[in-house]
Amino acid sequence: MLSDRRQLVLRALIEEYIAHALPVGSRTIVENYRLGVSSATVRNDLSALEDEGFIQQPHTSAGRIPTDAGYRAYVEEIIASGSLDDEHPYDQLVAQLRAHADALDDLMERTSAELARLTDCLSLVLPPDQGETHLRQVSRMGLSALMRKPEFRDTSALLPLMEILEDESVLLSVFDGTDPEGGNIVVRIGSENPAQGLSGVSVVTGMYGRGSAQGVVAVIGPTRMDYTSVIRAVRAAQDAMGECE
Repeated sequence: MLSDRRQLVLRALIEEYIAHALPVGSRTIVENYRLGVSSATVRNDLSALEDEGFIQQPHTSAGRIPTDAGYRAYVEEIIASGSLDDEHPYDQLVAQLRAHADALDDLMERTSAELARLTDCLSLVLPPDQGETHLRQVSRMGLSALMRKPEFRDTSALLPLMEILEDESVLLSVFDGTDPEGGNIVVRIGSENPAQGLSGVSVVTGMYGRGSAQGVVAVIGPTRMDYTSVIRAVRAAQDAMGECE
């Protein structure tokens, strides 16, 4: 288990990397985050975090970047801290989505588009009746957003993901284990995903509806995604879809 200080150092490194997509050094952390410790202490903490597998150094002289284990520790920390429940920035948006949609298909389309806009990632809204059509909404804006990410500048990096999106049976396996009560968000990071083609992305999912009228809201983005914003947006999409029948 990480000490409080090393958790703060890890969080600072991850937030810096999420913002800029560049390896992070101790000097950047000391200058940009008020941790109350010296640069030497931060360097020692970074070395320890690397030894424990939470971060890695892509090049000998470069700073460090998070590993899947580092992102997992970060996500667990922000969930446990309760910070995700402090604000509800999308309440008004949820009300607008529900007020202006005149049918389930319309609500799904609007919610998917807003989810892509809020997260700048690929968004999916799976309908309750997945037997007839598994994937009704794959946001084009979400896929184009991924292509603009540094991780996917080489379009060949997107090919495994695109192949999975075309295989509904494989994609649906990604959502196995999603909380059936719809209250919790499931976050799978990189190698935690069941499909190898998703090893370079994170998938954030949540259920909506009840009983046989349950669907899934999901966001797929780079492991470098802004987890706080994405989890809040998925929760808002759950609220927007509500108890649809």
